[in-house]
Amino acid sequence: MQCYVCDGEMNKVQKDVETTWKGKTVIFKGLSVYTCQSCGEEAYEPDDVKAMQYFIEGAIKQDDYPEVMNVEEVADFFRVSNQTVYNMLRAGKLPAVKVGREWRFSREKIKAMVTQKEPAERPAEIAARDGGIGLSKKDADIIGRRLGEMET
Repeated sequence: MQCYVCDGEMNKVQKDVETTWKGKTVIFKGLSVYTCQSCGEEAYEPDDVKAMQYFIEGAIKQDDYPEVMNVEEVADFFRVSNQTVYNMLRAGKLPAVKVGREWRFSREKIKAMVTQKEPAERPAEIAARDGGIGLSKKDADIIGRRLGEMET
């Protein structure tokens, strides 16, 4: 790849990218970056740029939500449709209060759903359909190997 600034040769390297947006610093670790050997100019893959913008906008917006959120704000927070929020409500997966005909959500409880930690020692769950013939030796070996990889 040629540098668009000086026409020098660009090499693809893995590096941490630090950027500041609206006064907040964000670090993306292990991005693929094209760096010019001559002038030091950096270029990024278009998909990586979109992903960085997406995550930064989401992180910055999280502080902008009101203390009590509505369905649209929760959908925007999770980056899903309003219908997905209603489906999550119906399934009992979102903490909410109905006020008249409208649902209301505590910003802190919604944010806690994203930041809560999973227990470190959570047993693996495996479901397999065996059609009544039992698990084959090959499948049992594959599952055993995968479980072994998860432990390391």
